[in-house]
Amino acid sequence: MGSPLSITDIDARDTGYDDKKLDLTEHLDELRRRIVRAAAYMLLGFVFVYGKYDALFRAVASPLEGGLREIARHAANGATFPPGTLVFSDFTGPFMLRIHLSMIGGVIVAVPFIVLEIWGFVEPALTPSERKPFRLMAPFAVFLFLCGLALGYTVLPFAVRWFLSFLADYPNAVLLQDPQNYIVFFAKILLAFGLVFQLPVVLVALGKFGLVRSRTLVQYWRYVIVAITVLAMLISPSADPTSMLLLAVPLAVLFALSIGLVKLVEPKQEA
Repeated sequence: MGSPLSITDIDARDTGYDDKKLDLTEHLDELRRRIVRAAAYMLLGFVFVYGKYDALFRAVASPLEGGLREIARHAANGATFPPGTLVFSDFTGPFMLRIHLSMIGGVIVAVPFIVLEIWGFVEPALTPSERKPFRLMAPFAVFLFLCGLALGYTVLPFAVRWFLSFLADYPNAVLLQDPQNYIVFFAKILLAFGLVFQLPVVLVALGKFGLVRSRTLVQYWRYVIVAITVLAMLISPSADPTSMLLLAVPLAVLFALSIGLVKLVEPKQEA
C-alpha cells in the first residue's frame, strides 16, 4: 500500500495552489532573467559607445557648433569676441559628461535587443493569431524608432540656429553653454521624435484588438491631420516652419500607412 495522503497534499491537489504558485514563480524568474539581459545589453552598449566617445561627441556637438559658426559669420564687422563656447562649472564636469553621453548612446544601441527581450516575455501570453502581426511589428517598431532619431537629429540644427538667432538681440553677449544642459536638450528631442514615430505601432495594436477601425481613421482623417499639426508645433524644438514641417509631413505619411496596416489586422465584421 502507498503512503496515505496528508491533508496538505489533498488541499494542494484539490485547489491546484502549488501549480499556480509555480507558474507565477516561473514568470517572475523569466522576467528577472530578461531584465538582467536587457541591463547587460545596455552595459555592453555603454562600453562600446564609451570607446567611440570622441566621434559621438563631435556628432552631438555639431548642431551647436554649426549654429555658433553661422552667428559668427553674421556678426557685426569688427566684433572680436567669440559668439559662444562650452563651459564646465565643476572639475568633474568633463568626466560626468562623458559618462552621461555614453549611457544615452548605450541605451540607443541596446534598443533593438531590449525590444527582443520584451517580445520574448510577452509572446507566450498571445494566441497564435495575435502573435503573427506583432512578430512583424516588433522589428518595425525598432526601425521607426531609429527613423525618428534620425529625423530628430536632422531637425536639431534648425532648432539650435533658431534659438541662437536671439543672441543677436543682445549686443556683445556671449553664450557660455553648459554642455550637460545641451546634452539633456539633445536627448529629449531625439527621444520625443523616436516615440512619436511609434504611431503606426500603437494604431495597429489598437486595431488588432478592435479598439480602432480603419474606416473610423479614414472618416476622421482631417481631424487627425489637425492634431498632427498641433503635435508638431508642441514637440518641435523651435517655432520655425521648417522644423514643424519636417515633423508633421512624416507623421501624416505614417498615419496614412497606419490606415492600411490597421485594415489588414482588424477583426473582420460579421455580415
